[in-house]
Amino acid sequence: MKTKLLFAFATLLFVACGNKVAQPEAAEDVNLPEYKLVSADEPRVSGSGHISPGQNLVYNIEINSPLQRDSLELLQDYFINKGKEDFPGINKIIVRVYLKGTASPGLPPYASLVLIGDNKEIEINEDANKIAEAIENQEEPKSETTKVQEKKDVFVGRYFCSRTHDTYIFNSDNTGLFVVQGCPPSNFTWKRSGNNVTVTHEYFGNEKLKYDPRKETLTEQSESFGTLVFDKR
Repeated sequence: MKTKLLFAFATLLFVACGNKVAQPEAAEDVNLPEYKLVSADEPRVSGSGHISPGQNLVYNIEINSPLQRDSLELLQDYFINKGKEDFPGINKIIVRVYLKGTASPGLPPYASLVLIGDNKEIEINEDANKIAEAIENQEEPKSETTKVQEKKDVFVGRYFCSRTHDTYIFNSDNTGLFVVQGCPPSNFTWKRSGNNVTVTHEYFGNEKLKYDPRKETLTEQSESFGTLVFDKR
């Protein structure tokens, strides 16, 4: 299924990085949009204070809702100034802006704010809205009446493959999204019978998955990649 999607969209893959977790912080400037710093991937600095040109400074932040471009520019300028102050000589600063609840491996940022040398770029990924909505629907609180009437399937949730960085999002209404990095998310419907899960993709037909409730994993037999294991997040 991954090969079919990559072939259909012919899109470059990218790898979301940045695993050095920092404490969340509020915006220090009252003019800045509200954000939360999730993590930062800092460049290596030599004993003499030198930073090689090929190194990046990456900030991963979350925002509550999509922003206009001018607001993203404010955030970009703020982190550029912060990065240059903290790491003199740095010439590549990337700010990955995630919508609330989507700053996870395998999920794309809503916007990438990039500085390379003196050139600034802002790339906005509208598909991130679709993913954020799917996750928000999973976490949406329900009334007490609904809770009594409806017993949630423990299978419902998000499953991530650390090998391919692909993500399945299963909703309680038997719909879902399949997210491959660098491609638009694709819709599917699903049904489960015991530990057997059948996913019917919007364009590519059925996919058979195996669910392990003890380990909370999904296993997919891929023609191109062999056995792929997706862990519940």
